[in-house]
Amino acid sequence: MRLLFVGGIAIASLVPLTALAADLGAAAPASAPGWSGFYLSAGGGAGWWSADQHTDFGGIPSEPSAHTTGSGGFGTLGGGFDWQFAPSWVAGAFADVQFGDIRGTIRAPFEEYSGTTNNRLNYAAGLRLGVLAAPNALIYVNGGYTHADFSGSGLDPTPLVPLSVAEHRHDGWFVGGGIENSLDFIGVASPGWFMKTEYRFADYGRETARMYVAATGAPDNAISFKPTVQTLSVSLVYRFNADRAGGVDLH
Repeated sequence: MRLLFVGGIAIASLVPLTALAADLGAAAPASAPGWSGFYLSAGGGAGWWSADQHTDFGGIPSEPSAHTTGSGGFGTLGGGFDWQFAPSWVAGAFADVQFGDIRGTIRAPFEEYSGTTNNRLNYAAGLRLGVLAAPNALIYVNGGYTHADFSGSGLDPTPLVPLSVAEHRHDGWFVGGGIENSLDFIGVASPGWFMKTEYRFADYGRETARMYVAATGAPDNAISFKPTVQTLSVSLVYRFNADRAGGVDLH
C-alpha cells in the first residue's frame, strides 16, 4: 500500500504542474520548440520493489509463502524519437536502462532461509503518448516491455547447512506517466535542453532463483520469485531538433 501511495503522489503532483504550464504558456515566445525528432536522456531516481515468493520443490510450490520488499536508488540512460502529429499531441517510441542498488530480502519460507537480493539492472522499450499543456511542456503516459535482473546472495544458514541463491532474471510489462518541459519553462535559457519527471510501475513474471549448497555447489531446491517494481525518476533530456519551431502557432 505504501508503494501505491507513493505512485499516487507522483501522478497527483502532475496536476498543479499542468495548470502552471497553461499559465506560463500565455507568456511563451512566438516560436515554440519542436517536439518531432530524436533525443537522449540521463538521470536518476528512487525505486521500490515487492515480491511474492515460496520454496519451489521441482515445480511444486510450498506453503507457507512470503512477501518481501526492497528499496534504493538508480541511474538511468535512454533515448527515443517523438512525432508531433497535431498541434497539441506528441507520440513516440523509446528505450532506456536503469542501473543501481534496489536491495531487499529474498526468502525460502518452507526451509526458513533468507538473504538479500538486489534489483541492479532494468531495461525497457515502449511507446508514449502526450498532450502539450503549453508549447514547451508535455504531459504523457507510456507503456511497453521491460526486463529486470536480480542478484544472487548467500542465505542465512539457520537451522540447516549454508545455502546460496543464484541470480534470477524476469520479463514483464510496465505503465507510467510524467511531465517533460524545456528548461525555458523554469526560466533557464538553454535551447535543446529539457527535463522530465516520470513515475513507472512494472509487473514481472514468476521465475525461480536456484538454491545450491554454498560449500560444494550441489543443487538444492529453488525460490519462486514474482516481483513488481515502482520507480520515480528525474532526467535531463537533449532534443536534437528543439532549436526549430514546432507545429504550434501561438498567434
